[in-house]
Amino acid sequence: MKQWILTLICLSAFEFSDAQTFLGLYGNENCVTQIKDNPAYAVTEDRAQINFVTAGINVGSNGIFFRKSVFNFLSNGQATMDKDYYRNYDKHDKSIWGNMEIVGPGASFLVKKRWFFAVTTGMRYLMNMNNLDNNVYRLMGLNPTHTDTLQVDSFKVKNFAITSQVFSELNLTYAGYIYQSEDRALVAGAGVKILNGIAAAGLGIANGSFKTYNNDGVAHNAYGDVNVALTPYANKWAITNNPFKALGMPANNLGIGADVGFVYYMNPNETMYRKVGYTNRISVSITDIGSISYTASSVSGRYDISNKNIDYRHIQNNPDGSFGTYIFNNFIADTVAKATGSAKRVKFGLPTALHINGDFKVQPRIYVNANVLVNLRTPDPINLSSHYITTFTVTPRYQTKKFAVSMPFSFNMENQGYMGLIVFAGPVYVGSGSLLQMTISNSINSINFFAGASLRIKPKKPKERDYMMM
Repeated sequence: MKQWILTLICLSAFEFSDAQTFLGLYGNENCVTQIKDNPAYAVTEDRAQINFVTAGINVGSNGIFFRKSVFNFLSNGQATMDKDYYRNYDKHDKSIWGNMEIVGPGASFLVKKRWFFAVTTGMRYLMNMNNLDNNVYRLMGLNPTHTDTLQVDSFKVKNFAITSQVFSELNLTYAGYIYQSEDRALVAGAGVKILNGIAAAGLGIANGSFKTYNNDGVAHNAYGDVNVALTPYANKWAITNNPFKALGMPANNLGIGADVGFVYYMNPNETMYRKVGYTNRISVSITDIGSISYTASSVSGRYDISNKNIDYRHIQNNPDGSFGTYIFNNFIADTVAKATGSAKRVKFGLPTALHINGDFKVQPRIYVNANVLVNLRTPDPINLSSHYITTFTVTPRYQTKKFAVSMPFSFNMENQGYMGLIVFAGPVYVGSGSLLQMTISNSINSINFFAGASLRIKPKKPKERDYMMM
């Protein structure tokens, strides 16, 4: 049987997703991997740094818990509600966030010993669902939990938004010193993002209401204003469990974005020789400023639903082949909703965020990193955008020249906490921001994993006189 649309999109996020994916991946080595969070990290003491590829997935929700059996999906391609994952029944509005991110190839390099540049590439799939009323949420899926048969149940939907987009990016970064002394330095960087919008899908409901009678699977007397934003053929990837199908029919819409950031280094030195590295590093940046305007499909626009009955159980029982077309074309456009405006272009905002990061050396090989990621996008049913979830992460790190291990501890605005592990061995690293929960608990609300490889091209070893500050 076909499950209700939001359940399907949730599974889509689980299979191919990420959200602020690289939890705890900070340090003083291989800063090229961190340029995505702060363009000022293009300033390094190396001649060049190369990121071959870094990829990760992440999905989280305050409305769904996964059991360990959900990982069987990797072999059989199936995950079943109330068996492999189940609903959270608390009273809060429900949210889902997820992305997949591929960073690389890319490189940062020094030109004429004074100018720092970086060229990085990547691809992202982002998905968010916000402000789903808990009572409406309980009606969804194969086994709805609303069982009050004595009276009419009334439901409201307010500021609900679900968005998903796939895009690739080319990032051009310049960074340099604003101030530099023997023991302190302030650097700044800025980046321009050239974006190729591949596909997008979004649905927003500013205000809506409906009733059910005896949990009969019909939304009676439905009212609402609906914003539909889709690129052509969105039903072939957004309503299936494979968003990569969007690559076969790309919209190819160019967009522009920007990053800006600062890093302050402290490295007190009381010797006669130049001291390499730092003892403390503090950085601030704003990333993903901008949006992408996509070519709209023929059903994109504003709709009004006025006193209609919607048989949502009938929708969920439609076969795979016609599900997306049935909902977006026949059902919404023809029988329930009245079009009040069309759109030739649909715009989706980038996940604009504020990053504040501190890296502190507490022992010769031991560091503690603290990172705050603050979401600057408010979920909006009209002005659709992707966003990250505000998260605070503390990551102690043990580091040598060829090996390092980190243990990120994270806490987000949904009152969810995680502990992970990252291992660095030469140019290769692999990690997870939620490893402890994924391996020990059978109630998993975040799945996070990433891996990558990067290379430092260090400067030539200086002669002794070059170390002397004279």
